[in-house]
Amino acid sequence: MRTMVAPVLLALAAAGALVGEAQPQPPPAPSTAFPSRVDVVNVDVVVLDRQGNPVEGLTRSDFTVKEDGRTQAVSAFEAVALGESPASAPPGRQVISTNTATPIRGDRSFVILFDDVNLSSYAAPRARKAIGDFIDRGLRDGDQVTVVPTSGGPWWTGRIPDDRATLVSFVEGLQGLWRPDTTAARIWDHEAIAITNGRDRQLEAEVARRYFENNLIPEAYPQDRELAAEINVSPGMAMIRAKAQQVYREAVTRLRATLDTLARVSTSMAQLRGRKTLLLVSEGFIMDSSQTEFRELIQAARNASAAIYFVDVRGPAGVVGQPGMAGGGAEYGRAVEERDTTTALALAAGEAEGSRSVALDTGGAVIEGTNLAEGMAKVAQARAYYLLGYTSDSTNRDGKYRKIQVSVSRPDVVVRARRGYYAPSSEARRPPRSDELDPAVRAGLDSAAGTAGIPLRLTSYVFGPQPEGKRQVLLAAEADLLPLHLSARDGRYSATLDSYVVVYGLGGDKPERQETRLDLAIPASAFPDVERSGVPIRREFALAPGRYQARLLVKDQQTGLMGSVRHEFEVTPSQTLQVTTPILTDSFQAAEAGQRRPIPVAHRTFAPGATIACAFSILGTAPDPARGGPRVTLSYRLRRAEGGDVMASPARPLTAGPRGQVTPVIFLKVPDAEGPYEIDLTIRDEVATTTLEVAEPFTVVRP
Repeated sequence: MRTMVAPVLLALAAAGALVGEAQPQPPPAPSTAFPSRVDVVNVDVVVLDRQGNPVEGLTRSDFTVKEDGRTQAVSAFEAVALGESPASAPPGRQVISTNTATPIRGDRSFVILFDDVNLSSYAAPRARKAIGDFIDRGLRDGDQVTVVPTSGGPWWTGRIPDDRATLVSFVEGLQGLWRPDTTAARIWDHEAIAITNGRDRQLEAEVARRYFENNLIPEAYPQDRELAAEINVSPGMAMIRAKAQQVYREAVTRLRATLDTLARVSTSMAQLRGRKTLLLVSEGFIMDSSQTEFRELIQAARNASAAIYFVDVRGPAGVVGQPGMAGGGAEYGRAVEERDTTTALALAAGEAEGSRSVALDTGGAVIEGTNLAEGMAKVAQARAYYLLGYTSDSTNRDGKYRKIQVSVSRPDVVVRARRGYYAPSSEARRPPRSDELDPAVRAGLDSAAGTAGIPLRLTSYVFGPQPEGKRQVLLAAEADLLPLHLSARDGRYSATLDSYVVVYGLGGDKPERQETRLDLAIPASAFPDVERSGVPIRREFALAPGRYQARLLVKDQQTGLMGSVRHEFEVTPSQTLQVTTPILTDSFQAAEAGQRRPIPVAHRTFAPGATIACAFSILGTAPDPARGGPRVTLSYRLRRAEGGDVMASPARPLTAGPRGQVTPVIFLKVPDAEGPYEIDLTIRDEVATTTLEVAEPFTVVRP
């Protein structure tokens, strides 16, 4: 065992090759008796008593399911009771993240959609407070939470209790982006649809009257005979209709953004196990049945068995008191007159018809009132629910909406279930645009739980400073070899993989993305090593200090098999006496003078007796006034995790490189005994008289 000073290798060798013709062997799917075929309609049912508590102990015979009024035979039934105890607490944040971890017992997943495109600056603080209170007091240990803004940007996932503060911090950074018109010229979204489509001339007349009374259109001779009896404002009708078309276009843009994000989130939730809840925190959106996104959302929610709960943040009095409403002022023009209050309140209620419909159609509910966090917590506290499955007696593939009605043979209960679904359609789906991700790839990247078709390991290395205060970051991953489709030719085994990486920052900056194709050509001699350690995948980024979550997806082009994994890491700012992320590795690249340069890997398990290296750079040292360069000593010890040293090295001075860099590489022989170990480093800046201690865990496992 010895210590040497050498530059840490950041240039990485490409993957070599595979050997032996291996057939794809995807890991077995988790056993379940509940069907997931496309022709089976799955219905998630919650039954509540008068006090709102879940009713347990029901059997298949207690339920009756009807589709379009016809009774259906329930072919699958499962009663789920989570119990009072929380899920088993997961271990702390891992150095290596994988997509093959066993699901936590009693796992519950929540996705909170912060509908910023339909949240004004008036309502956004109430939305943030409701979510923050819910995260603080409405969840239990082990719950997983993902917060998603509608307008794009980072998705942030955390688990309670470790990530509670981080999740609340992320929510506090979200803003309402909707700027409602509070002037006297306001046309409501609900009015704009009717005027644009010519469905309600009386409503058009009401808008004309408001415009006339606010001097927005002048009095003139009537040209529209149908409106002449109401008011003499015919020259202003063209202006009103043009305004209505503009309002309608803007409303549809917001509507599509929200429905698309809801469908995307619902699709990602299909990968989750256990109880799944989607909370839509919004001021609501209109119902426009001409938008096909409603159909796509209902279908995505059905496939994921996800219920959507609409959290209406407009306040217990609705929009009363808000700018441009009765009881509130107006930024421009006049406040609403008392005689228009009833009409305005009715129109305001219509502004949320679409969000209410989505909640009820997917088996969710509307949460409103003075204490939104309490209402959200009641949804989270539903300990018991039922999964029903049936095969529809209708074989028509007409794409029409089919109504579902679920009833229970118990008096005085409330049954909460999806209201219907859209039947399969024989029409071909729209192919994705050239600038769009494949829907399956996007779902895999979005999934907080990851996709386990190709087992993956992912870790991060934070290296030296970059311009603009950033740090160099390397994401290192490994993909298991056996599930891949390999082609044998000329003594090499080849495969083509597509890799996608998305890096989200807690600060809400634009996500970093990389998409790369990997062409593997692996000679027979390299197969055992690649089979043992996995196919290496490495991506470099320059990131500002902060906390990040990276998502990696790997797809086998030949079979379409995919794997995805999520990893959280932190980039610390450059400061006095710190080390880069140590590279603990058993993989090396030949270098000049017979030296071996360590290559970053994504595993911390090593074979007994293997030679490993621990390499890092020491930053922020104080210069020695006498010599000009740093004066640093290093000591280390190898010990068992449960206690007891295997070996120790006394403090020794380190020699700086030609540019003053201090980059030690420690070579060690792994103990023969299996189990968890740790390398403890002690770095001392002799000039500044400061000391830094670093512990790097690893495990010895016999292959």
